[in-house]
Amino acid sequence: MPAPIIGITTWRRPIPTQLGQGRPSHTIGVEYADAIIEAGGVPVLLPPSTDPAAIIDRLDGLLLSGGEDADPSLYGAEPEAGKSYSADRDEFESQLARLARERNLPTLAICRGLQVTNVAFGGSLVVDLPATDVHETVVDGVEQLHRRHAVRFAPESMLAKAYGTQERTVNTIHHQAVDRVAEGFVATAHANDGVIEAIEATDGWPLLAVQWHPEKLSEPNEVQEEQLLFNSFLQTVKASLEQSPA
Repeated sequence: MPAPIIGITTWRRPIPTQLGQGRPSHTIGVEYADAIIEAGGVPVLLPPSTDPAAIIDRLDGLLLSGGEDADPSLYGAEPEAGKSYSADRDEFESQLARLARERNLPTLAICRGLQVTNVAFGGSLVVDLPATDVHETVVDGVEQLHRRHAVRFAPESMLAKAYGTQERTVNTIHHQAVDRVAEGFVATAHANDGVIEAIEATDGWPLLAVQWHPEKLSEPNEVQEEQLLFNSFLQTVKASLEQSPA
């Protein structure tokens, strides 16, 4: 079997280059692609300008990546003052999530990816988690990468099976989280403070959607442990391909 093609969403932002400051670029952290390659997949980067319907049937799996906040107006909340949003990316990823579910396409959704998926199917988010009584505010980038908290998995969840355990220690980078879980989904992981840390579909769609950033857990033991999630995702992709008509 050829190595599965995994589409990874990107985001548009200005990046300094030799041609000047702030060159518009479609970017994503190298950790996403590295983890997919390590698991046996071929990553293909998807800019938000891509037509979702034109690409979805060429993919064997989909990874909805992290990034900036989804626009709160999508779920009836007030946008945060002074914050900008990407309508193109919101629409692109929402359509990808809906198309992936229609096709039963194996999907891994990370942080924003989980949030966009939940909103795409009618759920809502906590707009500003640090402003609530849970999860301490983490502002500095270095501190974000090093802060950790525990999460607990539902015993029969896909996550518990992927990791072979019902508890993990993960990073605390996110500043939004699931509030109302969309119909047709169920929360399958929680932090000790009650924050929803993962959702799964109840209709059999092979979706792994997590609140933390497994690709950014960088200590050697963490990298090895978190690779289990990406390996499980690729195993699901390969199993799906084996079941597909020739």
